[in-house]
Amino acid sequence: MISDSTGETLINAGRAAAAQYPKWQAVEHVTPMVSKRKQLENALESVDSSPGIVLYTMVDEELEALLRERCTKLGVPCLNVLTPVTKIFDAHLGEAKSGRRGAQHALDDEYFDRLDAVKFAMAHDDGNLPEDLEEVDIILIGISRTSKTPTSIYLAQRGTKVINIPLVPGAGLQEEVYKAKRPLIVALVASAERILQVRENRLLAFERDLTDDSYVDRAAILEELAWTRRLCKENGWPMIDVSKRSIEETSAAILALHRKHS
Repeated sequence: MISDSTGETLINAGRAAAAQYPKWQAVEHVTPMVSKRKQLENALESVDSSPGIVLYTMVDEELEALLRERCTKLGVPCLNVLTPVTKIFDAHLGEAKSGRRGAQHALDDEYFDRLDAVKFAMAHDDGNLPEDLEEVDIILIGISRTSKTPTSIYLAQRGTKVINIPLVPGAGLQEEVYKAKRPLIVALVASAERILQVRENRLLAFERDLTDDSYVDRAAILEELAWTRRLCKENGWPMIDVSKRSIEETSAAILALHRKHS
């Protein structure tokens, strides 16, 4: 993967494609920020020593021509992953692409909004409520080990103001949460087996005794999950089972709910 920018687009595209071939294990060689001939030559030496599919993004036509020429000589396939997309844009808009490297990483208002959202999520993690809940876009609730924090951070990276609140046995939700009108409130749940496994691993990592601990008692976990479901049913809050979902898939489902909520 050779990019004249950060390589993020390539990595995402490459991994999405490679995931369709579960019998094969992809080995990634990523060379970002290639803007000069010498840098490209160094990247191509790596291709020569470890041949494979070459995915790239390159706006400099001279460098791209050199890359394609060398890949042909090496007998390896190569593809500019943005070309099929920009061709459609060109045809539909009747205008050629700008050729600006890393254009999607502009330091604009949206970029700084995303940074602010990440800081907001980190500052209001694990039940630390802001002064005004009506400034929040999404509130995630759930019992311990349902991926609330990583999901919050991922959503924040997309510019969404998120807080997460743990559901703790014996302690109810803050009254402000029930009164909140603007935020979408979503509960994250998982199978008891999945939560038990994650909790046990966490306690073992801290060298804590697993015996006689309700935190890793299956019956207690089932009751916590039942409480979560009752809470959602009483208040009309949606639930998402994260047992077999990645953080990305969970976040996509939450954003879809948020669009409807808005």
